[in-house]
Amino acid sequence: MKALLPLLTAILVVGCSSPKDSVDERIDTSIKLCHSDSTKAFSYTGDGLRVMCHNGSSYVIRGDVTVDNIVEMDRVYCSSTGIRDFQSSDDGEILLSCNDGSNYVL
Repeated sequence: MKALLPLLTAILVVGCSSPKDSVDERIDTSIKLCHSDSTKAFSYTGDGLRVMCHNGSSYVIRGDVTVDNIVEMDRVYCSSTGIRDFQSSDDGEILLSCNDGSNYVL
């Protein structure tokens, strides 16, 4: 019986650690991009991630771009005023429109 105790403990530890839940990822993405805990639309499609915010902002994220990259682009290019439209392509091209009216092709 004492020999089973370490095995059961190991099983419990492994069983309790799980990958990030998709709901948690959706909420985290919503907070970072939409500045809210919900989105109007959120979907993974064959060509990437699509996010639409209640404030009208929309994102089409493809390629190696991460949500944290987008947050940084908002800070650098939009002075943290917010992104109105964002589109990235598989080959790395980015179209960025800020809420202040400025537009960028990166």
